[in-house]
Amino acid sequence: MFVQPKDGACHMSTSSSLYAIVDPVISLVPQQELREALRHALVVEPEAVRAIENFFELLPEARLSQDLLCTLLGSWKATHLKMLAIYGLSCRLHRMAADAEPAQRNALSLYMAAARNAETSYEDLGLDYDARTHTELYEEFAEALVGDDSWQLRVYRVPEARQFSRWVYRNMVVEDIEDGLFTNMFSEIYNHGEYSMALPAFDSYLARHSDLSAPQRQSALTYIQVHVAGNTEADHFRVVVEALDRYREATGRQFERTQAERVFRTYLQRLAPVMQGLTGRMLRETSRGNAGHAKVYAGHA
Repeated sequence: MFVQPKDGACHMSTSSSLYAIVDPVISLVPQQELREALRHALVVEPEAVRAIENFFELLPEARLSQDLLCTLLGSWKATHLKMLAIYGLSCRLHRMAADAEPAQRNALSLYMAAARNAETSYEDLGLDYDARTHTELYEEFAEALVGDDSWQLRVYRVPEARQFSRWVYRNMVVEDIEDGLFTNMFSEIYNHGEYSMALPAFDSYLARHSDLSAPQRQSALTYIQVHVAGNTEADHFRVVVEALDRYREATGRQFERTQAERVFRTYLQRLAPVMQGLTGRMLRETSRGNAGHAKVYAGHA
């Protein structure tokens, strides 16, 4: 269980630094070794972290072409929305629990590990949100920027984004179950930081390069906002930490810091080229004068 501040809130730093945003949430993890592994992974991958921060810092600076916006939107989505992977990992834990003796304590712990892991997809699936899925919200966000669904074409997903998505999926449905839990865990704490940077970046982009009113911008940004409001991703991180605890309780496995750090660092190492590539495309387009700016479509916001 997490140790919550007295007011029950997970306070978020106003700094744009990824580390500064996620560290207050990491500090709530009761296991010292896990806290240290999470922090160390961020500290020893400064180039990867900076590549991610650079992308969001550059994003609002110039209006992007339709083609580049489609590439950005198609590729960024590929690094998120991992509902199938979450479901696959929960199914693996369920299967382990079903194979255990019903009277054994470890069966209940495995079922609870599966349940806690699955909890990270509740909002994605639209549970308790009138069945509005995050996939739908992302589509609305993207179509507000480009005006249609052309961004969903495979050609607009850079190879690095496809490779990253495949690595996440394989880690969660094929590799060692703890690799899967560490992957889901790190994605949630990372997402907490990334969405916190993405919201002001995209809001600034729309404010500077579109004719959308403030309410229209707010509507367009609902997908990002729901991940930031109420500490959604921080709460997801918390339940995966509990899922890991339940899994270790059932299997008797001890925490392997080397394994955890390997997954955490690889996550950043594989994601950084996606963001570096998109940043490079923005810089090249800006240097060419960006002929053919994209219009932002208020009718979709």
